[in-house]
Amino acid sequence: MLALVDCNAFYASCEQVFRPDLRGRPVVVLSNNDGCIVARNRQAKALSIPDLQPYFKVAELLRRHKVAVFSSNYELYGDLSERVMATLGLFSPDIEVYSIDEAFLSLEGFTCDLVDYGREMRVKVWRDVRIPVSVGIAETKTLAKIANHVAKKMPEHRGVFSITQAQQRSRILSQFPVAEVWGVGRKLSR
Repeated sequence: MLALVDCNAFYASCEQVFRPDLRGRPVVVLSNNDGCIVARNRQAKALSIPDLQPYFKVAELLRRHKVAVFSSNYELYGDLSERVMATLGLFSPDIEVYSIDEAFLSLEGFTCDLVDYGREMRVKVWRDVRIPVSVGIAETKTLAKIANHVAKKMPEHRGVFSITQAQQRSRILSQFPVAEVWGVGRKLSR
């Protein structure tokens, strides 16, 4: 069994760590040289601010909605990523850092309720680092990615979702577009 822990809107969340006054406000982060939007928090997405959009094309929209705009600060993001990963390392001896904001944790042999354990991870990362995360739990990396997507998009799961039963897996996969399945989607959807 694996857990995929993914930081929510990581770059935007990092900017909010030292600016709690921005919580609940729309935040975007721009690419190198402030060319394009590379990260948006949930509130910015709700305003239909597009990802990877050139800044100059949406500058007026951002001003109108009082969106907090930041230049990329990769040193900050790297530091907070290390803190998140160190915190996650407390939950499993076998952790694979997949990217700056994602890690797979082996839960092999764990006998506890894995959803509750995932909630403990979320609370600990938030309390110690102030970065919100979502947790997807499943038997494979691909299914853990899908479970994480469900955890992130469906508020009723409170940020943690587990795909462990065959019937549940079939139901989730039947609703998930093939093109969006991590690791296999684009090639097989054709």
